[in-house]
Amino acid sequence: MVIDTTQLTNETTLRWQPNPEPDLTGYELLWRETTAPDWTHTLDVGSVTTATVDLSKDNVFFGVRAVDRDGNRSPVAAPQPSS
Repeated sequence: MVIDTTQLTNETTLRWQPNPEPDLTGYELLWRETTAPDWTHTLDVGSVTTATVDLSKDNVFFGVRAVDRDGNRSPVAAPQPSS
C-alpha cells in the first residue's frame, strides 16, 4: 500500500492491492493524529483500491483494513510513500 506523495495538496490519496479473499466486501480507511495511540476515525470506502480524503498527509497517520461479509476486519496496514 502506498500514500501518494507526488502532489503537494491538502488531500491524501492511498492505493493498495486488492485482497483475494472471496468473502471480501470492502475496505475501511483509518486515521489518527500523530500523537494519538489508537485509531480515532474510520471511513468505509467500499470495494475499491484507491481512496482520496480531504485530509493533509502531514497531520495524521493513515491506515487501511479489509472487511469481510461477516464484519471481520483485518489488521490495519500502514502505507509507504509512493515513488
